[in-house]
Amino acid sequence: MTEQTARPWYRHLWPWLLIVPPAAAVIGGSVTLYLALTRPDTLIRKDCFKDGVTMVCGEEARRILEDAGRDEDRPAQ
Repeated sequence: MTEQTARPWYRHLWPWLLIVPPAAAVIGGSVTLYLALTRPDTLIRKDCFKDGVTMVCGEEARRILEDAGRDEDRPAQ
């Protein structure tokens, strides 16, 4: 006659399978929020403009604007 005692909840598999995914999501969300708040947004340089789907910057942008006869302060549309 052996008497089986009930195992504590943390010795079972099912509670951990239910606890781990939401806990991982909370940790991942916290890390993402921390990174979003502590890292500055990168800004596009003022001498850039969008030429179709390509971003053109620097001397090449200045040359293209001059060739098109546009003012340097007004980007191409």
